[in-house]
Amino acid sequence: MPLTLHSSTQGNIGELHTINVNDDDVLIFQLPRSTRMLSDTYVQNAQEALNEVLPEGKQALILGADVNIFSLCGEEALTLRLKGII
Repeated sequence: MPLTLHSSTQGNIGELHTINVNDDDVLIFQLPRSTRMLSDTYVQNAQEALNEVLPEGKQALILGADVNIFSLCGEEALTLRLKGII
């Protein structure tokens, strides 16, 4: 079940998902805007909100709403997806 992060000034910032991959948890922070609609300021605000809830040493992948996190499979596919090839 995802954790929804809120801000008093921005409302719903995004949802933090945990996915188990090869016995390791991968954290995905999915924003409610499509990738092409993510400005640098918006992503920076999302990173700040995310840093407030992440445990020390943990990182999360930030994705736009148009990326289906469940269609990603493996590092190669992830790289291609982020480059917009698939």
